[in-house]
Amino acid sequence: MKYFLLKFTIKNISMKGIIISILSFISFNMLYAQATSIGTLVHDGVTREYRLRLPANHNKNIPIPLVFNFHGFGSNANQQEFYSFMNSVADTARFAVCYPEGIQNAWNVGWDFGSTADDVGFTSKLIDELIDKYGFDKNRVYACGMSNGGFFSYQLACKLNNRIAAVASVTGSMVPAAISDCKPGKPVPVLEIHGTADATVDYNGSAIAASIPSVMAFWQKNNGCDDTPVKVLVPNSVTTDNTTTEKYTYVNCNQQKEVIHYKVLGGGHTWPGSIIEIGTTSKDFSASGVIWDFFKKYKLDTTTGINALNDDTAGSIFPNPFDEQIVIRNPGDEARLVIYNTQGKIVLSQTLDAAYNEVNAVMLPPGLYLGFIESATGKSFIKLSKL
Repeated sequence: MKYFLLKFTIKNISMKGIIISILSFISFNMLYAQATSIGTLVHDGVTREYRLRLPANHNKNIPIPLVFNFHGFGSNANQQEFYSFMNSVADTARFAVCYPEGIQNAWNVGWDFGSTADDVGFTSKLIDELIDKYGFDKNRVYACGMSNGGFFSYQLACKLNNRIAAVASVTGSMVPAAISDCKPGKPVPVLEIHGTADATVDYNGSAIAASIPSVMAFWQKNNGCDDTPVKVLVPNSVTTDNTTTEKYTYVNCNQQKEVIHYKVLGGGHTWPGSIIEIGTTSKDFSASGVIWDFFKKYKLDTTTGINALNDDTAGSIFPNPFDEQIVIRNPGDEARLVIYNTQGKIVLSQTLDAAYNEVNAVMLPPGLYLGFIESATGKSFIKLSKL
């Protein structure tokens, strides 16, 4: 299968593009080769590799952010480092970038092809390894990726949001089944950059990729944002790239965890701002720059996340702590929420008959509570706190 394969072929690049790419590659290696190190980590008995870019004069005693940048299907860490050109942003902003290597050049996102590795576990172990060795800020760890790497970033938003503060996807999506399986348990900041003419990951969806509007709708609901996003036009600074871009921001989200979508009209399966043109590439903005501007707004907080429920088959409750409203994600046909105060008295009881249920909790005084959900798929409880 050749989904999400990143190839640098002459037929996809103009002669001018080839010359620029060669010169840039030479410059890239002169500038970055010595600063990018290659490391290994054994996980599940397999030795995995990664590339790590550190800013100049890095001091382990001064914690800096760490960004994971995952390659696409059929690509590799070296190509992703060059193609995304995120190092140039990291050097200026002083954050580290890790480019992990997927097994069989792929990330496990639930497809019936590609990798079947425990990539979530590998990433979690790699976070520990890098924080221990380099002193990175454990509250400022982020994940982004191209195509299959973007799919995997969403996997981390679903399954590792107790360690990942925000995610971004470029030309990626979510596997349709992954949307129904995803139970974040709290708001997660999400950024999606996607071209409407993407012939590899169709903007409108396919058998292996949910439509981008449906992905945005899922995270808008999960984060409790306003239904209608704020739309602005990205300045069309390069009129010859055959693209224009609309930016959609979902606001008034729980804990200010925004959902943002850059819709590149006419854009292909490409990384905006890249010096490598493998299709219709927007030059109006730098995806790497936009991603960092998004990430730097967020830190990992103590809000309950993926480990909120002792049995997450029954549902999930967020935000926590809460204020006037609680949102309950219910995977069953019908369930019931019961909230007890510290004296064991029922203070709120409500039937849950939708996938997402908004519960008015304004009448509850600030304090600690115990939430209990029971559905046909299981039972679960969670300690709750009202601000």
